[in-house]
Amino acid sequence: MGNYFDDVTLTLTAPSGGAGTATDVSCDVTAATLTPDTPEEVRKRLCGQKTVTGKTTWTLEVTWDQNWAVGSTGPPAVDPGLSKFLLDHDGELADFVLTWPLEATEATGVLRCKPGAFGGTAGEIAEASLTLGLDGEPAFGPVTFTTTDSTTAGSTTERAEEEEAA
Repeated sequence: MGNYFDDVTLTLTAPSGGAGTATDVSCDVTAATLTPDTPEEVRKRLCGQKTVTGKTTWTLEVTWDQNWAVGSTGPPAVDPGLSKFLLDHDGELADFVLTWPLEATEATGVLRCKPGAFGGTAGEIAEASLTLGLDGEPAFGPVTFTTTDSTTAGSTTERAEEEEAA
């Protein structure tokens, strides 16, 4: 196994709870990082010093090339861009799956959508960065798939295992 962060997928489903359609935003995203934050405070008391630790909260930090495409039902089906998805689902909870095939692992959870930046610097790709708060903690585990696309040679997990064996 390697820790090279490549061929990663990020899918979002809003509203949360499986009622929506999964939207693959992987081709817009240039960076996706789940970041924990555990607050600590050193308290000086009459009996001595003590560090008090709070509850860990999580965020998903994303950087992406702005994509305001609305998508289409096809054929072929085209997912909306991440910029449009976040704007359309502002204030909603969305399920996310961040799959890292080379590590044969994924993170799943629920995040709070909010819109990102619009526009940028003349003559450059319009990027946006945003920190999305999670509703609870993410779950980490092995990659899971429910279907295999007939146009690919096996599931991503099988391909990752084959690459590892090579």
